[in-house]
Amino acid sequence: MKRKAVYALAIGIAIAAVVILVMARVTSPSGTSSIREEQPADSAESNDFAGIDISVENVSAERNQDNETNIQVQFRAFNPNKSTVILEAITYNVFANNTQIVSGDIGEKLEGFVASQESVFPIIANGTITLRDSHQLPQDELTAWLNGQTPYIINGTYSYKQTSSIQAIGADRDFELTFQ
Repeated sequence: MKRKAVYALAIGIAIAAVVILVMARVTSPSGTSSIREEQPADSAESNDFAGIDISVENVSAERNQDNETNIQVQFRAFNPNKSTVILEAITYNVFANNTQIVSGDIGEKLEGFVASQESVFPIIANGTITLRDSHQLPQDELTAWLNGQTPYIINGTYSYKQTSSIQAIGADRDFELTFQ
């Protein structure tokens, strides 16, 4: 009989301990890291984080010796922040006279923790980088636009991440630029 009482007491103490731990966990405020993870990127960015400024430096179309057209697109990315930002990718389209000439990607958006960081571009605080991409097109597709008189419209999306202290900020932003 004493043995049953000892077992009942032990089970009661174990249940009480579990209830106390669960109650303490439920009533305590959550940690700051979970709160930060739940914040949308826009609200986190309002804390002195300005993103990245993307501009187009040059769009050129030149014929090569094989009568193909080489389109070169050159972007400039400026980091106005106080810490390094990682530009992951720029996905873009180039238009002239409302006709899409080329589409391209520079870099690669990181997925997960084990993704290779070979094709991302760190930009130091107040630093600028230049990114280039080129495309070969058959001769007859761009004859009208080689004269340089037509403005190019470049639109797309760029992706970036900024990790400083214990907070990580990242976003995809759309852009539309004109180059004459």
